Amino acid sequence: MDKIRIFDLRNRVLAFDLRDVLRVLAPRSFAAKWTIKAPDTWSFEATGAGGERLEELAEMLAQIDGSELAAIADATVQVIWGDFVGALSDDSTQPWLIIRAVDSSFFEIETSDESALATIKSAFKDVRIA
Repeated sequence: MDKIRIFDLRNRVLAFDLRDVLRVLAPRSFAAKWTIKAPDTWSFEATGAGGERLEELAEMLAQIDGSELAAIADATVQVIWGDFVGALSDDSTQPWLIIRAVDSSFFEIETSDESALATIKSAFKDVRIA
């Protein structure tokens, strides 16, 4: 799987969040099933009412529909640390795409889907190969 990182800033803070990445990858991101979890070395952390809900879901390693994740992301101020693992079918052993929020510094996208990578690269300004 290839990895890219999004660093778009506005006034020295990230100019986007999870909701924006999900919108850019729609409609497949809304159709995917998403597992929400903490990164390997940090606790899941997000702010706002949606952020609190995401933290609860991460504790349960919950799997939710993409449309539900998008609604929660809209109510989230910022995802600081978190992994969102998307699968396009229930029986998939290989994720379609992983969105990783890293310390409010950047988002990392990991996927083998070349069209998703191209979409991200064209939608954001500061995208780098990880």
